[in-house]
Amino acid sequence: MKFDIRSLPILILLFVLWISPGLFGRDPWKADEPYTFGLVNTMIQSGDWVIPRLTGEPFLEKPPIYFMTAAVFGSLFSPPLVPFEAARLATVVFMFLALLFFGLAARELYGGEYAVLAALLLVGCVHLQVTAHKLITDVALFTGFSIGLYGYALILRRPFAGGFWLGTGTGLGFLSKGLLAPGILGVAGLALLLFPRWRRRDYFVALGTAVAAALPWLIIWPAALYRRSTDLFTLWFWRQNFGRFLGFNDGSVGFNAASLDSHSYYVLNLVWLAWPVILPALWTLWHFRRSWRTHPVFQVPLVLFLVFLGVLSAASTNRTLYAVPMLLPIAMIAAAGSRELPVRAKTIANRISVLFFGFLAVLLWISWLALMTGTPAGLARKLQGFRPDYVPQVQAVLLIVAVLYTVAWLVVVWRFTRGPEHVVLNWTLGVILTWALIMTLWLPALNSGTSHRAAFLSLRKAVPEGYSCLALRGVGESERGMLEYFTGLRARRIEIADPDDCGLLLDERPGKAEPSGDMPGWSRIWEFRHPSIRPKDVFTLYRKNGKP
Repeated sequence: MKFDIRSLPILILLFVLWISPGLFGRDPWKADEPYTFGLVNTMIQSGDWVIPRLTGEPFLEKPPIYFMTAAVFGSLFSPPLVPFEAARLATVVFMFLALLFFGLAARELYGGEYAVLAALLLVGCVHLQVTAHKLITDVALFTGFSIGLYGYALILRRPFAGGFWLGTGTGLGFLSKGLLAPGILGVAGLALLLFPRWRRRDYFVALGTAVAAALPWLIIWPAALYRRSTDLFTLWFWRQNFGRFLGFNDGSVGFNAASLDSHSYYVLNLVWLAWPVILPALWTLWHFRRSWRTHPVFQVPLVLFLVFLGVLSAASTNRTLYAVPMLLPIAMIAAAGSRELPVRAKTIANRISVLFFGFLAVLLWISWLALMTGTPAGLARKLQGFRPDYVPQVQAVLLIVAVLYTVAWLVVVWRFTRGPEHVVLNWTLGVILTWALIMTLWLPALNSGTSHRAAFLSLRKAVPEGYSCLALRGVGESERGMLEYFTGLRARRIEIADPDDCGLLLDERPGKAEPSGDMPGWSRIWEFRHPSIRPKDVFTLYRKNGKP
């Protein structure tokens, strides 16, 4: 698996085969993609690159680097692509850079033969798949951490270059999600001083270089924001960084039974979150247990992982999404020992992975055939129950792509990668096949249950002629992100706009919540409950009495 220039076309092809399924042919899926696209779309239309806005309101939960990048791609490639598919090309660029720098870090730490191996291990992580194909700012954060990891890997050999890339990764991470990346990478840099090998003048020079490289990233946008509005700057800096981390924003600060569960979430779920690289990573740590204190090649990923785990566990909230960048140091540790695994273990793992993904592919094909044909009837009814509004229909292009992926996997696995030395490649190919089948055969059904298209196209038809704006009550960020795009109406929350000025009000409530009750002076003219999305939120449209 040693990288050379002759293998570059194959690696690029493998990347394209992995990244393409799930990028096209679907709407933005709740909860993160719709509001991200709303921010990107507003940025394209307004030309405001400093203050992201969602339905007219400043949205400063995250800095704008990903939104800006997606806006550039949305402007350049729409048409021919629809705007949200064009914007999703930003994810392709960030993921390519993340894998590139991750491979470079592995080459620097362990040697050239580990570059491709490490990248394959990372691509094969189950938990990475959804995030790596979404329109979401966490992809840029992931890339920032990958570049930062490469910087640390390079520092001892080339202090200035390593410091530059460390600072660049820190800056990119900062412009993706605020102070999280500078905090984690900074604490990791201090923690490395616990090892004698890092207490050298060159290391401090590298850290100084990193600070200098990071400063433009850390200063330019915050300064522009401060110049536009000191209040918005204060809101972003304190509430969206410290407030969110410590729990001041939602009142969750403090320890109790619920917070204890939250703080232990990542430790208790580490095996699932890092599957399958957690297994070779643990074996590597045991196999090289006498080398941690003396070998920087193990200290870099291990320290970064421990700091990452500690910081995430200290936060007031948890999501599986937040753990995705933690895959970088875990996969790097796994790469260090993967070639040293016993041949028998690799042989068994190789056979299990081929059988497992073969079984999974058969299951996906059989289930899809049952849904399309209605036979067997019992299985078809159960599958249809998950998407009651979906009308089974064969889409020829998606079917052909699914067949090509399946045939290619069979040919490659059975003719070229049967030896134990290909265990990592076979697992990754299996992940690519499974993801491709889900994003082809099952894409229409999944899209029907995770998109707001049906609700808002129905809403657009229900809006009487002559109305151009819509007041919102209880409508979440995800829904607001797609509302203006699908309806063409200007939408504003009632917290900042008088509903009487619009004459129309859209109310959203959870399906199990008590009805809000009709409003005096308003008439209910439309209601929608999505049969597939859970919880089944209810949308209700009201019109002001006396309005034409």
